Amino acid sequence: MDAQGRYISRDGELTAGSFSEGVYLFQNIHTLGGAARHTAAHAALLRSAARTLFGLDLRITADGLQRSIGELAEACRLPSRVSVRVIARVYPSGTIEMACDEPSIYAGYVLRSLRPDAVCLRIVPPLPSLPTSAAEHTRLLTDVAARARGAHTAIMTDAAGAVISESAQPLFAVRGYTVTTPPVAAAEESVERRLVRAAARDAGLSFAERPISTDDLGTADEVFTADHRGITAMGRIGRKPYMAIIAERIALQIEKTTL
Repeated sequence: MDAQGRYISRDGELTAGSFSEGVYLFQNIHTLGGAARHTAAHAALLRSAARTLFGLDLRITADGLQRSIGELAEACRLPSRVSVRVIARVYPSGTIEMACDEPSIYAGYVLRSLRPDAVCLRIVPPLPSLPTSAAEHTRLLTDVAARARGAHTAIMTDAAGAVISESAQPLFAVRGYTVTTPPVAAAEESVERRLVRAAARDAGLSFAERPISTDDLGTADEVFTADHRGITAMGRIGRKPYMAIIAERIALQIEKTTL
């Protein structure tokens, strides 16, 4: 069990304790009623990233992931009517650890009620399109810096003003009926990015992949991110306000989307 009295799964075995120290790859997996969603896509991304960064031939399958999460959910007595994030970590040794987060207030993927104010900051995480511990900790640092500037969160940019779209919460800009996001290699496309791409097309929207600049953010109708909870639509970036009409359509469609 972890510090809050919950179990951890380590290489498929339930044990007392907490996450190991050190660098890792991760996936935030949406569960509802103890059942994990999109495990094939999560497992494929972990295998690809582990091969690229750690040189590992990771033996993780959709069925194995689903089974381990189910056992963890039962041991943690997760509530059946709300969603819970399961955090999966892969270490350079090949060890796979998983733990349950606190229950959400939502059931399924949603448009979150939070409409955060954001600020653009010139911070570039290493390998932003891969789900690494470095990227995760850079996000934590960036949000601390954003709050120091009176905002809720930050959008990362490089020195030229190009927006950084993170693996764990890719960013999308909407203008008219077109949803745009920065391009990534097919093997590095996150589960959340794939869900938004599929949901946009199923909802009859255009989906474009091209770099997004801070100037593009200034002319967008909406800006949103996607993560394990669903969609978070920005309220403002600086002084620029945004709508959330398309973001709501995407959120509703994601709940119906399978990968």
